[in-house]
Amino acid sequence: TWSTTISQLSKNPEFKQTRLVALDLLGFGKSLHANWLDYDYHDYNQALANTIKKLKITTPIVLVGHSMGALIAAEYVNANSSSAKHQIIRLILVSPPVLMPDELARLPDQVYIKSYSSLHRLAADVPAMEVVAKIVQRFSSFRSDYIKTAAFAKSMEQVILNHQNFATFTKIHVPTLLLHGHFDPLVMGSNLRLAAKRNPTYLRYQSVIGHHDISVGKR
Repeated sequence: TWSTTISQLSKNPEFKQTRLVALDLLGFGKSLHANWLDYDYHDYNQALANTIKKLKITTPIVLVGHSMGALIAAEYVNANSSSAKHQIIRLILVSPPVLMPDELARLPDQVYIKSYSSLHRLAADVPAMEVVAKIVQRFSSFRSDYIKTAAFAKSMEQVILNHQNFATFTKIHVPTLLLHGHFDPLVMGSNLRLAAKRNPTYLRYQSVIGHHDISVGKR
């Protein structure tokens, strides 16, 4: 997801003095996989804080999050507002899947939850779910093997379907760019526009041609 973006930024003279760091979230890639983790905001916030500490980053930080990572980045800033050492001076949130509480209340009858949460439960028994996952892969970096992991199931429930996400965005207190792909089937642009309207001091919404991933337009 990040290799192409970092490669492009590295070639830009303006980033000569900038340290670029990409990390795998808990339960994904090369980061810790553990069934005993809750994979909730507390776990992700702790992991991010520990990473910043381990890398000895004391300079101002521009925190970039994609998809679920955008939700985690927003929550991290709000939860660590008093930490001067880990000062986040700007957020860039790409394709954050922010759902309204009333939308979440209706989700059991909608495709969104059937296409994601149900995948984890059915993947082991219903081979057809692999086909659905591969269809999703066509417009995102979503990998079909994720649906069988504890990290996916718990993150879906604890983070993506969290009822406080919209409120979190309205409380962000650092300059933030919300980047939305116009053809993104996983993110409701109307919710991001409303969040920006509710928090005009710090949120700016921008839509570009693209899907869910970090496309050329988003870069």
